[in-house]
Amino acid sequence: MDISVIIPSLNGRKYFDVFLSSVIKECENTEYKAEVIIVDDGSDDDSMQYLKSISSDILKPYKNTKKGACSARNYAVSQSSGKYLVFLDNDVAIEEGFFKKVIPLFNYENVGAVACAGYQYDSKSQIDGIKLLKFKRGFFRFTKNILNDKLKDNEENYYSFGVQGAYFACRRDVFDEVNGISELFEPYLLEETDLMYKILKKGYNILYAKNTTPLHKWGGTIASKVSQRTKYLSIRNRYLFNFIHLHSKKLFLQFILWNFYRILKSKDRKALKELYTMRKDIIFERNREKASSKISDEKLLSLSKYYEEKYTK
Repeated sequence: MDISVIIPSLNGRKYFDVFLSSVIKECENTEYKAEVIIVDDGSDDDSMQYLKSISSDILKPYKNTKKGACSARNYAVSQSSGKYLVFLDNDVAIEEGFFKKVIPLFNYENVGAVACAGYQYDSKSQIDGIKLLKFKRGFFRFTKNILNDKLKDNEENYYSFGVQGAYFACRRDVFDEVNGISELFEPYLLEETDLMYKILKKGYNILYAKNTTPLHKWGGTIASKVSQRTKYLSIRNRYLFNFIHLHSKKLFLQFILWNFYRILKSKDRKALKELYTMRKDIIFERNREKASSKISDEKLLSLSKYYEEKYTK
């Protein structure tokens, strides 16, 4: 198998006719041998009944044995057989020829993952481009994009420092090498950022597929991007990311100093209390990542700044 498309889904039946259909169509018409592994994450709509009714050699539905997007993706990978893993949300439609734009980038040296340009489904405006790595007020930041209209158009390849979790690809052997998606980030948020940072610190590159045009409805997999639960998880998982990956003594000191201000906020205190109960697992992952990292935090920050200037000035 060349490609396994990995889709976690929670109450996604309303999206299948348009979005899942586009994925199946691309799998049926591509020159690659492809499969779609979709894992239902405890839906209370008729998702599983529908998926079972159309299951085929291409589409293989499963139910998550746990709960959350992180474990759903890991379980889907465990049931797949593709050399390359294409991760999509259930509210993403991909264009004809999507795989031919993404998979050849893995032929370049030392490429572990591919980030995609992405567009909003209704407006068709670009919302995702090259992801940059920043460090501000004690935390890593992955939210800044360079969109295509700001890019110099004279590069053979463009390097990214993260991906949008709704659409990205990864070599399966690299996914396994970095121990997949950390389920400490369960149920969702920053799990793909964690995965990409592990890949970067192992010395692999992330290339940007500039000409891809997936359309993202935005909000199908995570029912509410602005819910109180999501806001809390954003705070908790930002702390979690730092505890696992921030190995620079200088940057870690900045993180600790900023915490004296942040612990005045109730959600931050709640997040830190929860993470304290997870401390053994966090320490285990931190020590494992620190021992296996080949590139420092400072080096990655420097590279991100270098390529931002190179691509835009």
